[in-house]
Amino acid sequence: MKLRKCPNCKKYTLKEICPKCTGKTLDAHYKFIKIKDAPKSDNRFFK
Repeated sequence: MKLRKCPNCKKYTLKEICPKCTGKTLDAHYKFIKIKDAPKSDNRFFK
């Protein structure tokens, strides 16, 4: 599966049709995706 992005509402999805606005989605560029809910890293993870 490829990650896809809706050009109208900017929502990321795996489907060819956007679930939010029902528009057609395009292939997303992975290097531009921002991870919002990633946990914060601190020293206890590197021990």
